Amino acid sequence: MKKRVLMRCVLLLVFWAGGSVSAVPQPDTKSVVADEGAAKKEDKAKSAPLDYIAIVNGQKIFIGEYVTALRRGVRERFYHGKVEEDEAKKFRKEVADELVERALLVQEAKRRKLKPDTDEVETSVKAFDAKFQADPEWAKERNKVLPKIREKLSDDSLVKVLKAAVKAVKLPAEDTLRQYYSEHTDLFTTPARDRISLILLQVDPASSSDVWKQASDEARSIVERINTGADFAELARIHSSDKSAGNGGDMGFMHKGMLGENAQKVLDIMEPGEVSAPVVLLEGVAVFRLDVRSSPELNSFEVVKERAQKLYQREKGDEAWEALLAQLHAKATVRINDAPWR
Repeated sequence: MKKRVLMRCVLLLVFWAGGSVSAVPQPDTKSVVADEGAAKKEDKAKSAPLDYIAIVNGQKIFIGEYVTALRRGVRERFYHGKVEEDEAKKFRKEVADELVERALLVQEAKRRKLKPDTDEVETSVKAFDAKFQADPEWAKERNKVLPKIREKLSDDSLVKVLKAAVKAVKLPAEDTLRQYYSEHTDLFTTPARDRISLILLQVDPASSSDVWKQASDEARSIVERINTGADFAELARIHSSDKSAGNGGDMGFMHKGMLGENAQKVLDIMEPGEVSAPVVLLEGVAVFRLDVRSSPELNSFEVVKERAQKLYQREKGDEAWEALLAQLHAKATVRINDAPWR
């Protein structure tokens, strides 16, 4: 039953994408696709509704394609339900902008005479075909619909091929790479780390204040015993609920921010070898020992050379892609039907 409903939606949207809005009942998109506005209604008798959301360098993006993208986006972003009208208007414009950009990219890929990945496209077409084999409506419309599906998937593939080509940056010369390394030392520096040991007295967050007080009192008693010579590791094995208990509370090296805010504030003011007072956390009451504090360390170029190459290529590739997008938008002639968010 679900496949039959989906099939009807597919047929409606595919055929609508190439025709006039006035020829097909408009889908109910609830809070996302708004009425075309009071002014539009007043002028309806004088002019037919526009059948496009945009015309990009002379190429129409039909309303059907827009509504399809809109519905998909609504399911992904607004799954929680009601959407405020201002936010919905902004979203409707974002969807139109994305379709305009996609059209520009497909046009550019064709201008460069790029070819889609036909194997990938045909695999997707066959999968789509197989999904509806049991639906009698599909048998009637298959020969009309599949070419449109293939065309859309081919355009999607062209965008992927174009993006890969634009972002494919050659390996830089070593002097260029060394300069990049010296200008981005933060990317190649091992941050400061603390080696920490922990005793955690676990408490259910929903427990009463008496239970929390009891855990805090026990933690204070443990701190006093450690300060008078008791072995931290042995007490961790006996009392701690953390998984580090088997290692005597040793959590290993931790980067700043890996622990919660309360724990980090305490650790920041501790010195190596020092044991903290009890610290209340979401999961219980903790006692920390700061075992080792290391300083940030810049790795040598030889050690990080391969990583520097990848970061350089990715950064330059991203820059090339953004530059292409800016160029395409600047040169384009775009006419927008802004009725859905006016």
